[in-house]
Amino acid sequence: MYFTLLFFIALFATTSIAAAGHNIYVIPGGDSIGLYLETGIYVTGKYEVATQAGSVAPWSGSDIKVGDKIIAVEGIPVNKITDVQEILSRLEDERDLALKIKRKAETFITSCRAVKTDKNRWSLGLYVKDHILGVGTITYILAETRRFGALGHSVISEELAGEIGYISAGTINGIKKSLPGLPGEKHATLSREPLGYITKNTELGVYGTINNVSDFSSVGKMKIAAPNQVKTGPAEIWTVLADNRKERFTVEIVDVKKQNRSGIKGIKIKITDNRLLEKTGGIIQGMSGSPIIQNNRLVGAVSHVVIDTPEYGYGVFAMWMVENNI
Repeated sequence: MYFTLLFFIALFATTSIAAAGHNIYVIPGGDSIGLYLETGIYVTGKYEVATQAGSVAPWSGSDIKVGDKIIAVEGIPVNKITDVQEILSRLEDERDLALKIKRKAETFITSCRAVKTDKNRWSLGLYVKDHILGVGTITYILAETRRFGALGHSVISEELAGEIGYISAGTINGIKKSLPGLPGEKHATLSREPLGYITKNTELGVYGTINNVSDFSSVGKMKIAAPNQVKTGPAEIWTVLADNRKERFTVEIVDVKKQNRSGIKGIKIKITDNRLLEKTGGIIQGMSGSPIIQNNRLVGAVSHVVIDTPEYGYGVFAMWMVENNI
């Protein structure tokens, strides 16, 4: 059985269920959002460079792996791809460059050769990115503090995440259906105007502060359910399938894990809404963070799809998300 995260792109201190947590009220989400997160420069792949002398692999003598984060070149700190391009532009001859690499908790220096392509451009033969851009769903908002929780999982591994990110309005303009073995996805147009800022990227979700509560749902506050209050049986998920229109769809909670401490995949759900199944084939990417509602309480957030049977998926308990964000 295989799973995938539902965002379209270290363990934390565990927390026992607090009695006071049973009286937490939030504004439930379901609104689609765009997420932009600066990650620093991380390696997504390698390629051979076409030069006047033939194809070469500038990285062949280095210890660079996919997923590594480049934090300095020749002793100069770098955070954006343009920072590296500026350093390369000042070179006069091909030569080995010292790259400072972060790999999880390890930091080390390795070398990678800067070569001229047959188009007379400098290259290290590395595919890199410096940000993540995608679509997800708001799970809840704490009205008093304007703190939000979304996704129900991380955007990217914590060691790669930078300190700057924002959320924006997302308008859904198409759906690619899920099929067994092939997760579907929401297609969206994302605004570049920040509606809030990301301050935390964790295993249990993405968190931050919104600018104005009125930019999101006008639904009234709803109580958070403790994990031991979540039961198998009928429930709903709230999500957007078209434009900015949030809708409610029926699901069945088919399994509830006994978790006394924070963890993922605490709730297993099955989509039972025929209209949702016809439109999406089940759970799709971009649906992550969709609130799971049972007995007029926020019990969790959709986070993973079971790839070979996409009508099934998993969610994280809402209590863990909120306690991780207070």
